[in-house]
Amino acid sequence: MKKKLEKIKNHRNKIRDLSNSSSSFMKKVIGNYYGMLHTILIIGGATIILFSKNLSHLALILFIISLDAFAIVVRHDCPLTDLEEKYLGISGKRQINEFLKSCGLVYNCSHLYESQIELVINFWALTACKIVILIVLKMWKIELNVE
Repeated sequence: MKKKLEKIKNHRNKIRDLSNSSSSFMKKVIGNYYGMLHTILIIGGATIILFSKNLSHLALILFIISLDAFAIVVRHDCPLTDLEEKYLGISGKRQINEFLKSCGLVYNCSHLYESQIELVINFWALTACKIVILIVLKMWKIELNVE
């Protein structure tokens, strides 16, 4: 029994040593992965909001934005921003805020929560307004043929 406990402890120590010795390279890879996901969601979502007339696509984006808003309110931080900071030490959002503060363009609050929720609310409102406008145009049988 004592040998089994000793084996388990040695095994745990090896796993702990392996995880502690994981290079900063892997942390950067994981952090950049989360940053890339963040960028894809923001740029992809903004592209769909701006250029899509498909109500299903817009409704899906509205749902995704709503989930993000819920997560931000519950956690007081965006989950992807939090994961970026966990692995990289700083997130893209914090870098942007620090740059804007250095230019004197943003308020002095150091919390990302306010700017994140403001951005999400603006995206949500823009998407909801576009959906309403498209439904009204469809109801009045007005077609948008922009080429």
